[in-house]
Amino acid sequence: MTYILSVDVGTTNVKAVVFDLEGRQVFKSSLRCPVYTPVEGWAEQDPDEVLNRSLKVVRDCVKAVDGRVEALTFSAQLYSVMLVDRSGSPLTRILNWMDGRSVQEASEVSEEMDGYRLYRKTGCHISPMMPVAKLLWLKRHRPERFGKVFKVLAMKDYLLHRLLGLYVTDRIIASASSLFDIHENRWDPEIAEFLGLSLDVFPTVVEPDKVVGEVDGSLSEKTGLPKGIPVVCGGGDGMLQNIGFGILEPGLAASNIGTSGAVRVTSNRIILDKSRRARFFCHALIGDLWCIGGAINSAGLSLEWFVDRFLDGDFGRFEAEASKAEPGSRGLIFLPYLLGERAPLWCPEAKAVFYGLTLNHGIPELSRAVLEGVILALNHIKKVLEAHVPPVKEVRTGGGGARIALLNQVQADVFQVPVYLTATEEGSALGAAILAAEALGYYKGLKDACKTMVKPVKVFRPNPENVRKYRRVFERYLRLSDALLRLFFRPRPP
Repeated sequence: MTYILSVDVGTTNVKAVVFDLEGRQVFKSSLRCPVYTPVEGWAEQDPDEVLNRSLKVVRDCVKAVDGRVEALTFSAQLYSVMLVDRSGSPLTRILNWMDGRSVQEASEVSEEMDGYRLYRKTGCHISPMMPVAKLLWLKRHRPERFGKVFKVLAMKDYLLHRLLGLYVTDRIIASASSLFDIHENRWDPEIAEFLGLSLDVFPTVVEPDKVVGEVDGSLSEKTGLPKGIPVVCGGGDGMLQNIGFGILEPGLAASNIGTSGAVRVTSNRIILDKSRRARFFCHALIGDLWCIGGAINSAGLSLEWFVDRFLDGDFGRFEAEASKAEPGSRGLIFLPYLLGERAPLWCPEAKAVFYGLTLNHGIPELSRAVLEGVILALNHIKKVLEAHVPPVKEVRTGGGGARIALLNQVQADVFQVPVYLTATEEGSALGAAILAAEALGYYKGLKDACKTMVKPVKVFRPNPENVRKYRRVFERYLRLSDALLRLFFRPRPP
């Protein structure tokens, strides 16, 4: 039996997942990975903690399948950045995507370099999440470390360096860095000059299905992986999830509900928002395929927050309570802006809101409103995308939130299309495994690999009565979000 091992470095967990060539999940090991917040708005991770936990979950998986692993590959969160010195030692912690310290720097980048022009060049909306703003913050506030930088790396890049001794990144993560010209397929010299960096501080960019090395004796000893098996670069988690869900054709969309949430489609060409608000991203996928989409900051995070604060951490109770309330939560609407908001508002100052609360509302309505609010926010992204791409006719969903049946049904009712649940919730890890299987010649091409390895197992179809109700709820959601954005939140200029 041929097994491929994917390491998936997420926001709060490091996972290793073993797949066979049919796409079946054979074994998974997961460890929490701390996110440090020494100052409000900061979100840092220790690179060597991430490395050591990655090695541990790999060891667990290798042991579980008696060492029968034929390839190693990776999936990792987007928008992370760190600095290393000439010896490869960290000069900083990893600033992950949640880190929002660089609000001022993001505004300055947008003003001084024309944020919309940078979006047209990089496919990235300039915000505090983006590495370009974080690097400017490090230059300004950590000048002694910034002055020693040898390489600027994302989280996965550091793992590959420590495991293989290479400085290499994939085109997905590069294109999501706000430092990469997606039209010229290169690190952008103008942006590098603005930051005071030379182009050689950035790693070599390869396709995510590139074999970048093999397991040597040292790595084999640390993990139990067979010596000499290939290591495939892998890529950014959101884009790989499109592959893991088989989202390769027009009319299909991926919906992810992890810590954050996203709606994404795949295109065979670059598509950019003509609005100067630049409400969606355009990141590379593989070859001539591009991933077009948008993400919200607090999807599963909103659910976890509510369960922890109001249901004593009992997640099983959450769906039971929400199921007691009628669709629309009796007029209660939740805006899930607990960490500000990304697409399509791009307003780090946005705040979460319960609107319409009365004496008649209780835990059931509050629970359902939180769940509905996350899906309404994702539907806002879907509507923006559909002004630029073919209408979505089918959604495939994953992430931890997809375990909640009610959430999947609400997606179908709000999106007004069938929502398919695939066989594994680890879509990003499966996407990396699919690329590895295709790269190593087990399949004729990407479509062939996806046809075999992606398995939709359950469908949630729209309920016509609920569709009518949610259409009205969504209209109210849009009016409320727009009013608060204009009158109370303080969006920065693009």
